[in-house]
Amino acid sequence: MKAMLSPHMLLLKFPTHAGVGQVRGDQLSARTCYVSATKESARAALRETYSVATSLGVPNGRGTDKPDDPRDETVTPQAQPAEDLEPVTLSEAQPDRQVRIGTTLSPALRADFITFLRTNTEVFAWSYDDMPGIAPSVISHKLSICPTFKPIRQKRRAYDAERYEAMRLEVDKLKTIGFIQEVTYPIWLAPRWKSMWTICWSRAERPILISTTFRSCSAS
Repeated sequence: MKAMLSPHMLLLKFPTHAGVGQVRGDQLSARTCYVSATKESARAALRETYSVATSLGVPNGRGTDKPDDPRDETVTPQAQPAEDLEPVTLSEAQPDRQVRIGTTLSPALRADFITFLRTNTEVFAWSYDDMPGIAPSVISHKLSICPTFKPIRQKRRAYDAERYEAMRLEVDKLKTIGFIQEVTYPIWLAPRWKSMWTICWSRAERPILISTTFRSCSAS
């Protein structure tokens, strides 16, 4: 038919004996047809029947003909490289920083590839120090909190010594590289009583109130 269709212009042109024939559409009809088509597709999808097949996981060292048990420890197949890889050290001063390349590369291509990687070592993030972050002018995260509301201190949670040590190491690491910083609030979350500091040496002793001006001391 040698017809030319332009969906954007809603126009169809085709040659005739009297010249070029045209068929024009309108947006209202096009949208009506589109809505009808999408509704029909949705109805057809609801009528489809899905079957649940057994898992493709391989039992961990246990061959059995029984159906897979969700509680069984299965080994999920992982993607593997198409060829063997060899480690390449990018910096002689830091031999632990390595990448892997294919072993089937030609000597010339291998040498060029290693030179290229060593020239662009800065693109690799070996530690948190190598990730300077994104400038706040590009993107930033803010908490949706009304500034007129007074902050409330959450109840401290108790953890075991191992978790406390892990949290301390993580906080120190993030503070060292500048990801987080300590913030002091000018408003006391627990106001002092009559502008005095409260010091309690032990549960058996009575708390001692010390004035902030250090002019007088009294026991409660």
